Amino acid sequence: MMFRAVLFLSLLIPAMPAQAADICNETSFIVEAALGWATPDREIAVEGWTRIRPGECVETGPSIDPDSDEPLLFYARSTAAYLGGVREWGGQLDLCVGASDFAVEGVSDCDALGLDRRGFDILRGEHRFRTILVEPADFGEDAQEAGTQRLLRDAGYDIRSIDGLEGRRTTRAISAFVQAESLPRTPPRPELIDALEAAALRRNAEAGLILCNETEGRIAVALGRERDEVWEARGWWRLDAGGCARLIADHLTQANAFYYAERTGELGGTLQGGTEEFCFSPSRFVAEGRDDCAGRGYSSAGFRQIPEPLDGTSRIELTIADFRIPAQQATPEPEQP
Repeated sequence: MMFRAVLFLSLLIPAMPAQAADICNETSFIVEAALGWATPDREIAVEGWTRIRPGECVETGPSIDPDSDEPLLFYARSTAAYLGGVREWGGQLDLCVGASDFAVEGVSDCDALGLDRRGFDILRGEHRFRTILVEPADFGEDAQEAGTQRLLRDAGYDIRSIDGLEGRRTTRAISAFVQAESLPRTPPRPELIDALEAAALRRNAEAGLILCNETEGRIAVALGRERDEVWEARGWWRLDAGGCARLIADHLTQANAFYYAERTGELGGTLQGGTEEFCFSPSRFVAEGRDDCAGRGYSSAGFRQIPEPLDGTSRIELTIADFRIPAQQATPEPEQP
């Protein structure tokens, strides 16, 4: 599941304009950045992904004319190595992006091409030349160390705090990782970060709540659970036939979440057997609370409880038998979060 983290985009004005966007990562996450810009044909071109380790700066994107007033469009996300879901940096302008490296131009119907919609920030004037990604901890020059600590923790090593300060616990964890991976020596820090990311991906790729669509058509899925003592439902994840999505990206210890699904398109149909009522909306939504859904402008439906997790993972495979299919029903396709 994609969680929009409470993280901030910091923009600095450079002394001398560069020819391309300079993106600096002062967070504790490896990020992937995408940029958009206007073409001579007045279409919007979007390209991604540029991978940036914690503490690195990368020059990317088109050459920028300092005398032009054309904005640059920016979006970034963390890689999938981390527990807790993907973090995002962006804005309110929805553009199409691909799951892997992509380049698109003039696309208005993302769904038709199998692309996702993501919210881009609009960078104007001098702000087009340099972008610094930060998070509330404001690691600054300690971002590389903080990024190493976060990957060690998510790879399963004993790291109690992500503070960016080099200490004995971090040093011991690095030594344990080097020994476990049978590395001949401790690699340079960029190579160590890459190796830790690979280890975290192996450990966490199947952790959490995995839901798969085993019907013959497309479905959309919503999730309900308690977060910070507040019940919350959010959606939608769009899944083609045979597709899977990870709705929760943490190692699960309890079956303390609930899910709902609809068949989209002309066939229609809603999940049956749900026992816990949550609020939802046909478009992209986050609904806090479970009371008075109609009075707050929501619909409501019964959500099913997830299966008991095994080794940190709860897996669901939905078939046509899981849906109540009304005759001649067509359901508008919900938007993806």
